[in-house]
Amino acid sequence: MRYSFTLLLLLFCINIKAQSKAAYLKKHRQDLTDTTFVFPQTDFNIIGFGAYHGSSKTYDAELLLIKSLKQQNALDYYIPETNFSQAFFFQEYLETGNDDLLKELVLAFQTIVTQEGTIETYQHWKNIREVNRMYPNEPIKVLGFDIINEYRFPIKHILYLTRDISKWQHKEQLQELLDENKTDFSIRNESLKEQLKNFIKDYNENKLLYIDQIKDTLSFNHILKNIGYTFETTAEREKIIFDNYISLIKPYQLDRKKQFAKYGFFHIQKTREAAYPSFFTRLIEHNIYTAQNVITITGYLTKSEVLWDKVYDEQKNYKTYTVEKGYGIGDYWKEHFKGIRKLKQNRLYDLTLFRLNAENSPYKERTDLVEVKLFLKKSNSKQLKGKNTIQFMDYALLIRNSKHQIPIEELK
Repeated sequence: MRYSFTLLLLLFCINIKAQSKAAYLKKHRQDLTDTTFVFPQTDFNIIGFGAYHGSSKTYDAELLLIKSLKQQNALDYYIPETNFSQAFFFQEYLETGNDDLLKELVLAFQTIVTQEGTIETYQHWKNIREVNRMYPNEPIKVLGFDIINEYRFPIKHILYLTRDISKWQHKEQLQELLDENKTDFSIRNESLKEQLKNFIKDYNENKLLYIDQIKDTLSFNHILKNIGYTFETTAEREKIIFDNYISLIKPYQLDRKKQFAKYGFFHIQKTREAAYPSFFTRLIEHNIYTAQNVITITGYLTKSEVLWDKVYDEQKNYKTYTVEKGYGIGDYWKEHFKGIRKLKQNRLYDLTLFRLNAENSPYKERTDLVEVKLFLKKSNSKQLKGKNTIQFMDYALLIRNSKHQIPIEELK
């Protein structure tokens, strides 16, 4: 009898906790598609938004978040998952509307984010340009801190910064490569890598000949430093992203600006899941910003599809693509986030934002939405011991009924 009473008490406590979590979510939820939507926090240095790649509605959500922040005068810099030079030319696209440049950029973007070389990415930048046209005196500016994973745009950037310098043999050789239609700009091209090494060596040995004629030596040296990382076999992506950010804080006055970063959700975790720190964790651990001034929004897919892979023939010509709606969305019987069911039960519509960091939040206990449950495999619960959800994130965004993205090669 005593055991039955104990069991009933336990079930009662569990039910009360479940009810309190549902009540909390209902009180702290917003429909992103509602015309009255306002993002509730503007006192921050940087916001990160991340979700699984390959979902089309992720871009819908991102655009709505950006619009709300811009309407509240709370957005200066947009930080996509790109390197410094790609970001420079995305900025050029926003200013010129050059569609050919944009298509090149989208194809280059997929070298670091393989599921985002898509029509949706292409359209997203068109939408960002439309937002900027609404704020001609205070447009959103683009910055990139990621690793170099293709050489086309870093070379294009180098040539832009040095175009007035004549009789520079190694620079002219880079121009010839850029002018060729069939140049392989991948970082696996050893021949191109050797040419870049020779260019950097020549510059370092003859700086006095060139430095006064370079338009922006800070940007130029930053590009060369990052090209140098591609020559190393042990370069750490997360460390490079952080180091690049630190290098550019003062020149771009980042500590005084509002920033929105779109990254995969590991990069924007606010604390360590295991031993290795993410980009955002490094910002907090190195006291660049306080945890309160770093905001993370994590996207969760349900009843959705994602672009999984592009298929090429032996000559590397695009053929078709594959789609995933089980693995790859984080809401599958073999792989799902603990606690995602509560979000689904309390959603408003297809894009529902839940604030997790409000006062008396039940997400200050346990690791819902961080712990991943795997069928017949160990979860990450051991790495999360002693931690809670809002140490990692501040908001959860449930994305429902999303179609997959479509490769840009399908653009007619």
